[in-house]
Amino acid sequence: MSPSPKPGGQRGQTETKPPGGRSAAAWVSGAIALIAVGAIIAYAVLHANRAVPGAAVATGSPQLPPQLQAGTKAPSFELPGKIGTFSSAQLAGTPYLLEIFATWCPHCQRMTKVLRAVRAQVPESKLAMVSVTGSPYAANSTPDNLVPENQADVDSFESTFGITWPTFFDPNLVVANAWGLNGFPTIFVVNAKGIIVYASSGEVSAAELLQAIKKAGA
Repeated sequence: MSPSPKPGGQRGQTETKPPGGRSAAAWVSGAIALIAVGAIIAYAVLHANRAVPGAAVATGSPQLPPQLQAGTKAPSFELPGKIGTFSSAQLAGTPYLLEIFATWCPHCQRMTKVLRAVRAQVPESKLAMVSVTGSPYAANSTPDNLVPENQADVDSFESTFGITWPTFFDPNLVVANAWGLNGFPTIFVVNAKGIIVYASSGEVSAAELLQAIKKAGA
């Protein structure tokens, strides 16, 4: 016996839908959206890779020892500067913050804002601050053309990021070899007795640094 006709003169039919009750059009729209998101992510990843400084991926970078840890005696150092030789002996009896940075490092560039905030809250009479280069390569290096760092690059870094404390170009990586580093920037806080009370690599907050500085007696 034939099924009874439905209104409109058409026989009843069973409509087939994808699982979950979604129409074919909805499934197609979802697939297109996923493809679009994937394309955006792929573009972002490729664009980010192109933006990586050449110095950051240099295969010929010198191998440096790991950073010294808190509780270690701070190594002495001496560096040539624009206004004469600077010696760590000049810091004796005074708490100080030592940063090892690279002019091409985006983390170091962002940390200048944090260090300026620290400098604004802790006067030079209580805490000395010194930044020293720890990479042999300049900011305009590319993976195919590694340009040696020079004093002009450091001067440009100072002016661009508003550095108000002593910054030294260390072409022989004297400080980086003596103190070690695990990444840029590497920051140490030393107390008046010459003992490292804080050591860290990468970006850190002003609050964390101020706590370490307080521990150093500044």
